[in-house]
Amino acid sequence: MPTHHPDDSLLLEYAAGSLGEAKALLVATHLALCPACRNAVRSGEAAGAALAFANETPETVSSPMPDVSGEVVEAPPAPSAVPAGLALPQPLRGYLGSPVAALPWSSVGLGLREYRLPEFKSTTAVRLLAIPAGRRMPRHTHEGEELTLVLQGSFSDVTGDYQRGDVATADGRIEHQPQAGAGEECLCLAVEDAPLRLTGVTGAVLTAAARARTLFGR
Repeated sequence: MPTHHPDDSLLLEYAAGSLGEAKALLVATHLALCPACRNAVRSGEAAGAALAFANETPETVSSPMPDVSGEVVEAPPAPSAVPAGLALPQPLRGYLGSPVAALPWSSVGLGLREYRLPEFKSTTAVRLLAIPAGRRMPRHTHEGEELTLVLQGSFSDVTGDYQRGDVATADGRIEHQPQAGAGEECLCLAVEDAPLRLTGVTGAVLTAAARARTLFGR
């Protein structure tokens, strides 16, 4: 049972249908793993529907608004519980289109791998991140907000311990070095609205190496 959840404001925006696609994907995937947040979203949807009904005239209530194709627009239901043992719940599984092992992973150093979802090419990065068991990520902080959902394994940092289904929120106020739990690779879905900023000695080395590769076209 997850113990770390998205902020209430994100759940309310999701229930209202006003959350951006990247964060909505992460929240919806969390909902498939978290009964408490599914109930909260359903309550928010019900409250929103009741408020909308109270503000509508009888004419508009009796005539649902069609979309451009002529079909009635209906709010999508909150994701249902993920079946036991299924590593990747919907809707994330539908975005990937392939098993995790078949994805074109890229190495990002220190044994870490990432897969960036190609649907998201704007300023918001959406990626799967695989951290070997027991491995630490480079120490870093954030230029913006990062949401991280644990899909497999676990990790810990200065803000707490995160297990499957948990969501960690980080921004420029936090400098941390997440470490994967022992015994199992940690697989996460991360949504970042600005780049990470590496800190510490390892960060300086990796930043210098990245600049060298750019300089020499490698």
